[in-house]
Amino acid sequence: MTERSTTELLSAMWQSLNKQDNIEMYSKMADLLEDREIGDWKLEKFVIDNDNFMAKIQGIMPGTYVRLLYKGECVMSDTDMEKRTNMDFCLNAHGDVLIGGLGIGMIILAIQDKPEVNSITVVEKNQEVIDMIATQLNFNENVNIVCADVFEWKPERGIKYDVSYMDIWNYINKGVYEKEMKPLKRKYSRFLRNKKENPNRYNKCWAEDQARTGRRLV
Repeated sequence: MTERSTTELLSAMWQSLNKQDNIEMYSKMADLLEDREIGDWKLEKFVIDNDNFMAKIQGIMPGTYVRLLYKGECVMSDTDMEKRTNMDFCLNAHGDVLIGGLGIGMIILAIQDKPEVNSITVVEKNQEVIDMIATQLNFNENVNIVCADVFEWKPERGIKYDVSYMDIWNYINKGVYEKEMKPLKRKYSRFLRNKKENPNRYNKCWAEDQARTGRRLV
């Protein structure tokens, strides 16, 4: 099999999987965000062309994407891998939702108009990210962004959520899972409605299963 035919086969396979994963629910961020730079933070568009074999192995289709960089390191993008690894959260988001990390705002746009979502509170540590992203996106009235560190912040007394989702990592491994993900899940479980009030409550971190087991992100 030639490299070209292998590439075409991979493209067809990933396109089929993306449809099964409801990946179309996400907005095309390159149409919504313009390049910006504040301090050590940079927001930029980039192109994956049709000849990028490694991207197709990773399930990233040709196209124009957006990435958020900190000191040159990618913090988040809207590639197909990012969309797939956030899909479980987007499908399960309901009620009052707490999100750790603004990123490029992709998952907020994906859930803000769901009829079962009442409110979205986003805790973002870096004001530069808020200034670059939130000022460009049309978040609805249910979205509230707080500039704070999720490891230190806590909601006001009496506030409860139905969903807690932490998405603050540039990379993941078992150490991140044990030292950061598990403590954050324990912390914010106290601010979720109990299982009697909401048997479908949701408390997860981005890619936590891959971090725990060492599986590759796809």
